[in-house]
Amino acid sequence: MKKLIDIFENSISKSSMKWNHYFEIYERYFQKFIGTPVKILEIGVQDGGSLQMWKEYFGEQSTIVGIDIEEYRKYEEEQIFIEIGDQSNLVFLNDIIQKYGNFDIIIDDGSHSQLDILKSFSFLYPKLNNNGIYVVEDVHTSYWKDYGGGITSPFNFVSIASNFIHDTNVQHMKEPYTPHVPNLKSISFYDSMIVFEKEKNSKRYSVMLEKNEKN
Repeated sequence: MKKLIDIFENSISKSSMKWNHYFEIYERYFQKFIGTPVKILEIGVQDGGSLQMWKEYFGEQSTIVGIDIEEYRKYEEEQIFIEIGDQSNLVFLNDIIQKYGNFDIIIDDGSHSQLDILKSFSFLYPKLNNNGIYVVEDVHTSYWKDYGGGITSPFNFVSIASNFIHDTNVQHMKEPYTPHVPNLKSISFYDSMIVFEKEKNSKRYSVMLEKNEKN
Protein backbone atom coordinates (compact mmCIF):
# COMPACT_ATOMS: atom_id res chain seq x y z
CA MET A 1 0.00 0.00 0.00
CA LYS A 2 1.41 3.36 -1.02
CA LYS A 3 1.90 6.01 1.64
CA LEU A 4 -0.06 9.19 1.11
CA ILE A 5 3.04 11.33 1.49
CA ASP A 6 4.71 9.37 -1.33
CA ILE A 7 1.71 9.85 -3.61
CA PHE A 8 1.61 13.54 -2.76
CA GLU A 9 5.30 14.05 -3.46
CA ASN A 10 5.74 11.82 -6.50
CA SER A 11 2.51 10.95 -8.30
CA ILE A 12 0.24 13.98 -8.65
CA SER A 13 0.56 16.28 -11.64
CA LYS A 14 -1.25 19.27 -10.15
CA SER A 15 -0.05 21.30 -7.18
CA SER A 16 -1.50 21.29 -3.68
CA MET A 17 -0.52 22.45 -0.20
CA LYS A 18 -0.79 20.24 2.88
CA TRP A 19 1.01 20.35 6.24
CA ASN A 20 3.39 17.40 6.59
CA HIS A 21 1.78 16.12 9.79
CA TYR A 22 -1.62 15.82 8.08
CA PHE A 23 -0.66 12.70 6.12
CA GLU A 24 -0.28 10.44 9.15
CA ILE A 25 -3.63 11.65 10.47
CA TYR A 26 -5.34 11.06 7.12
CA GLU A 27 -4.10 7.47 6.96
CA ARG A 28 -5.21 6.77 10.54
CA TYR A 29 -8.82 7.47 9.62
CA PHE A 30 -8.99 6.90 5.86
CA GLN A 31 -7.20 3.60 5.26
CA LYS A 32 -10.37 1.56 5.93
CA PHE A 33 -11.83 3.02 2.72
CA ILE A 34 -9.02 1.93 0.38
CA GLY A 35 -10.35 -0.19 -2.50
CA THR A 36 -13.99 0.55 -1.68
CA PRO A 37 -16.57 2.65 -3.59
CA VAL A 38 -15.89 5.57 -1.26
CA LYS A 39 -17.27 9.03 -2.02
CA ILE A 40 -15.15 12.02 -0.97
CA LEU A 41 -16.06 15.70 -0.89
CA GLU A 42 -13.22 18.19 -0.54
CA ILE A 43 -14.05 21.85 -0.03
CA GLY A 44 -11.29 23.96 -1.59
CA VAL A 45 -9.61 22.69 -4.73
CA GLN A 46 -6.58 24.94 -5.20
CA ASP A 47 -4.97 23.43 -8.33
CA GLY A 48 -6.46 19.96 -7.80
CA GLY A 49 -3.43 18.04 -6.57
CA SER A 50 -5.14 16.72 -3.45
CA LEU A 51 -8.04 15.39 -5.55
CA GLN A 52 -5.55 13.42 -7.62
CA MET A 53 -3.93 12.18 -4.41
CA TRP A 54 -7.24 10.85 -3.08
CA LYS A 55 -7.98 9.18 -6.40
CA GLU A 56 -4.73 7.22 -6.38
CA TYR A 57 -4.88 6.45 -2.66
CA PHE A 58 -8.43 5.10 -2.58
CA GLY A 59 -8.41 3.40 -5.95
CA GLU A 60 -10.52 3.05 -9.05
CA GLN A 61 -13.84 2.59 -7.24
CA SER A 62 -13.62 5.98 -5.53
CA THR A 63 -15.53 9.12 -6.53
CA ILE A 64 -13.82 12.43 -5.76
CA VAL A 65 -15.85 15.65 -5.71
CA GLY A 66 -14.22 19.03 -5.17
CA ILE A 67 -15.97 22.35 -4.67
CA ASP A 68 -14.42 25.78 -5.05
CA ILE A 69 -15.64 29.35 -5.31
CA GLU A 70 -13.25 30.22 -8.16
CA GLU A 71 -14.38 29.27 -11.67
CA TYR A 72 -10.81 28.89 -12.94
CA ARG A 73 -10.24 26.01 -10.52
CA LYS A 74 -12.61 23.78 -12.47
CA TYR A 75 -11.23 20.76 -14.29
CA GLU A 76 -12.29 17.16 -14.55
CA GLU A 77 -10.65 13.81 -15.10
CA GLU A 78 -11.85 10.26 -14.61
CA GLN A 79 -13.34 9.82 -11.11
CA ILE A 80 -12.83 13.54 -10.31
CA PHE A 81 -15.58 16.15 -10.50
CA ILE A 82 -15.42 19.83 -9.54
CA GLU A 83 -18.40 22.06 -8.82
CA ILE A 84 -18.14 25.84 -8.52
CA GLY A 85 -19.94 27.58 -5.67
CA ASP A 86 -19.74 29.07 -2.19
CA GLN A 87 -19.31 26.63 0.70
CA SER A 88 -21.57 28.80 2.88
CA ASN A 89 -24.40 28.74 0.32
CA LEU A 90 -26.78 26.06 1.60
CA VAL A 91 -28.70 25.91 -1.69
CA PHE A 92 -25.45 25.12 -3.48
CA LEU A 93 -24.49 22.49 -0.90
CA ASN A 94 -27.91 20.90 -1.17
CA ASP A 95 -27.50 20.74 -4.95
CA ILE A 96 -24.23 18.87 -4.42
CA ILE A 97 -25.95 16.32 -2.19
CA GLN A 98 -28.82 15.93 -4.64
CA LYS A 99 -26.38 15.33 -7.49
CA TYR A 100 -23.87 13.02 -5.81
CA GLY A 101 -25.66 11.67 -2.73
CA ASN A 102 -24.21 11.51 0.76
CA PHE A 103 -20.47 11.23 1.30
CA ASP A 104 -18.18 8.92 3.29
CA ILE A 105 -15.45 11.52 3.76
CA ILE A 106 -15.81 15.30 3.86
CA ILE A 107 -12.74 17.53 4.07
CA ASP A 108 -13.08 21.26 4.67
CA ASP A 109 -10.00 22.96 3.24
CA GLY A 110 -11.95 25.94 1.94
CA SER A 111 -12.01 29.58 2.98
CA HIS A 112 -11.07 28.81 6.64
CA SER A 113 -13.48 31.57 7.69
CA GLN A 114 -15.11 30.57 10.97
CA LEU A 115 -18.62 31.31 9.73
CA ASP A 116 -18.05 29.36 6.51
CA ILE A 117 -16.72 26.39 8.49
CA LEU A 118 -19.75 26.48 10.79
CA LYS A 119 -22.29 26.78 7.99
CA SER A 120 -20.72 23.96 5.98
CA PHE A 121 -20.39 21.68 8.99
CA SER A 122 -23.94 22.30 10.21
CA PHE A 123 -25.37 21.39 6.81
CA LEU A 124 -22.99 18.65 5.66
CA TYR A 125 -22.33 16.61 8.79
CA PRO A 126 -25.90 15.26 8.80
CA LYS A 127 -25.34 14.23 5.17
CA LEU A 128 -22.26 12.20 6.11
CA ASN A 129 -22.78 8.45 5.80
CA ASN A 130 -22.67 6.25 8.88
CA ASN A 131 -19.04 5.37 9.72
CA GLY A 132 -17.99 8.46 7.80
CA ILE A 133 -15.23 10.97 8.59
CA TYR A 134 -15.49 14.78 8.61
CA VAL A 135 -12.19 16.68 8.66
CA VAL A 136 -11.75 20.42 9.18
CA GLU A 137 -8.27 21.54 8.18
CA ASP A 138 -6.24 24.62 9.07
CA VAL A 139 -8.24 25.44 12.20
CA HIS A 140 -5.37 27.62 13.38
CA THR A 141 -7.42 30.34 11.69
CA SER A 142 -9.77 29.98 14.66
CA TYR A 143 -7.27 32.24 16.45
CA TRP A 144 -6.96 34.82 13.65
CA LYS A 145 -9.30 37.79 13.71
CA ASP A 146 -9.10 38.23 9.93
CA TYR A 147 -10.94 34.90 9.66
CA GLY A 148 -13.54 35.69 12.30
CA GLY A 149 -11.51 33.95 14.97
CA GLY A 150 -9.70 34.94 18.14
CA ILE A 151 -9.38 33.19 21.49
CA THR A 152 -12.52 34.93 22.78
CA SER A 153 -14.43 34.98 19.51
CA PRO A 154 -17.91 33.40 19.76
CA PHE A 155 -17.28 31.92 16.30
CA ASN A 156 -13.97 30.21 17.18
CA PHE A 157 -14.57 26.75 15.69
CA VAL A 158 -12.09 25.03 17.99
CA SER A 159 -13.96 26.39 21.02
CA ILE A 160 -17.32 25.46 19.54
CA ALA A 161 -16.20 21.95 18.62
CA SER A 162 -14.83 21.39 22.13
CA ASN A 163 -18.43 21.60 23.36
CA PHE A 164 -19.31 18.57 21.25
CA ILE A 165 -17.33 16.15 23.43
CA HIS A 166 -20.43 15.41 25.52
CA ASP A 167 -22.12 14.12 22.38
CA THR A 168 -19.79 11.11 22.32
CA ASN A 169 -21.26 9.98 25.68
CA VAL A 170 -24.90 10.88 25.22
CA GLN A 171 -26.02 7.23 25.62
CA HIS A 172 -24.88 7.32 29.26
CA MET A 173 -26.66 10.51 30.31
CA LYS A 174 -29.45 10.43 32.87
CA GLU A 175 -30.41 14.08 32.43
CA PRO A 176 -32.19 15.73 29.49
CA TYR A 177 -29.64 16.54 26.79
CA THR A 178 -29.93 17.32 23.10
CA PRO A 179 -26.76 16.43 21.13
CA HIS A 180 -25.19 19.14 19.01
CA VAL A 181 -23.76 16.49 16.68
CA PRO A 182 -25.84 13.28 16.56
CA ASN A 183 -24.13 9.89 16.20
CA LEU A 184 -20.70 11.30 17.06
CA LYS A 185 -18.36 8.40 17.77
CA SER A 186 -15.28 10.53 18.39
CA ILE A 187 -13.83 13.97 18.01
CA SER A 188 -10.05 14.41 17.84
CA PHE A 189 -8.10 17.66 18.02
CA TYR A 190 -4.71 17.99 16.33
CA ASP A 191 -2.44 20.85 15.41
CA SER A 192 -4.56 22.80 12.88
CA MET A 193 -7.03 19.95 12.35
CA ILE A 194 -10.20 18.50 13.88
CA VAL A 195 -11.51 15.03 12.92
CA PHE A 196 -15.06 13.82 13.55
CA GLU A 197 -16.03 10.13 13.30
CA LYS A 198 -19.71 9.33 12.81
CA GLU A 199 -21.28 6.11 14.01
CA LYS A 200 -24.83 5.27 15.04
CA ASN A 201 -24.98 4.46 18.73
CA SER A 202 -27.01 1.32 18.08
CA LYS A 203 -23.83 -0.41 16.89
CA ARG A 204 -22.15 0.16 20.23
CA TYR A 205 -25.24 -0.95 22.13
CA SER A 206 -25.45 -4.21 20.17
CA VAL A 207 -21.83 -5.09 21.02
CA MET A 208 -22.48 -4.40 24.71
CA LEU A 209 -25.67 -6.47 24.63
CA GLU A 210 -23.92 -9.39 22.93
CA LYS A 211 -21.20 -9.45 25.59
CA ASN A 212 -23.76 -9.28 28.38
CA GLU A 213 -25.68 -12.21 26.89
CA LYS A 214 -22.50 -14.30 26.73
CA ASN A 215 -21.82 -13.58 30.39
